[in-house]
Amino acid sequence: TSEINLRNYATPTTSDAGVDQEQCSSGSFTLSGNVPVVGTGSWSVVSGTATITAPTASNSGVTGVPVGTSATLRWTISNGGTCAPSTDDVVLTHSASPTVADAGVDLNQCNTSTFVMSGNTPVVGTGLWSIVSGPGVITNASSPTTTITGVTAGDGSTPTVVRWTISNGTCTPSTSEINLRNYATPTTSDA
Repeated sequence: TSEINLRNYATPTTSDAGVDQEQCSSGSFTLSGNVPVVGTGSWSVVSGTATITAPTASNSGVTGVPVGTSATLRWTISNGGTCAPSTDDVVLTHSASPTVADAGVDLNQCNTSTFVMSGNTPVVGTGLWSIVSGPGVITNASSPTTTITGVTAGDGSTPTVVRWTISNGTCTPSTSEINLRNYATPTTSDA
């Protein structure tokens, strides 16, 4: 006589690594892979730098993702040596806080409706000008040194207020505001 074992492994549960995550100024994450109904799961680092706390736990912690980088992790569910494993990837991004915004100083002009901005250039993130109140048209909202036209001349009591916002991912944006005053030419004096 001779005996053999016949094993018919079920297809492993379809892997779901969860949604991509982004955090500001924190390189620690909590994974949210699905719990396998069939098979066992295991996390691995596909690219980037990361340390997986509990590689076989679907909700493992992850530490050590350097600031300004992303790491791709893979959740693999396997069942037996003959079934093809199921995999799914998740991207963890550790965003840096944006550069502190500086819109410059308040600008005062006489009967000149075009102003030249002097915002700082972001080292981290991207900048965007917006008008908070008052008249004006921004020529190039993403340029730190854009011009703003159409600022109405008056007595200066109601300036056009503009905001320079620097944003980076999900981090809280940094903002700075200045006032633009276009003083009207005074009435010609007649003594």
